[in-house]
Amino acid sequence: MLLNNVHGLETGLYRFLALSHRLQLLDTDPRLPHKITDACLDQQSILRCGAVFFWTAVPYRMTWRYGERGYRDLHLDAGHVCQNLYLAAEAVGCGVCAIAAFDDDTMDHLLGIDGEDQFLIYLATVGKKEGNSAVY
Repeated sequence: MLLNNVHGLETGLYRFLALSHRLQLLDTDPRLPHKITDACLDQQSILRCGAVFFWTAVPYRMTWRYGERGYRDLHLDAGHVCQNLYLAAEAVGCGVCAIAAFDDDTMDHLLGIDGEDQFLIYLATVGKKEGNSAVY
């Protein structure tokens, strides 16, 4: 995830470590939000939001069991996870904007993934709704 404007956390690219329920800081390049915005066809919400969630897919994890159908399931799962983000954000007064328009090669490079064994499948911005002054 890219954290832009989150109180108490350094701006940068983070990875969520599920087993320890922690964030690992990967990159603090101050130009990263602009590079990601450019790679997402200049969608300015990336620069204004608090966080950008990235969902990557590792096809082998699905295809070893489900064969070619696993590729379709990757997309379904990404949609389900993003919908849960919409629901959670609404519960705390935030807004979400899902993004599927991005340059694959550039985003793979920025995220440090190879684009074949692991690739970006979906991303979404999250931020305070206009007029909501609550701090999260």
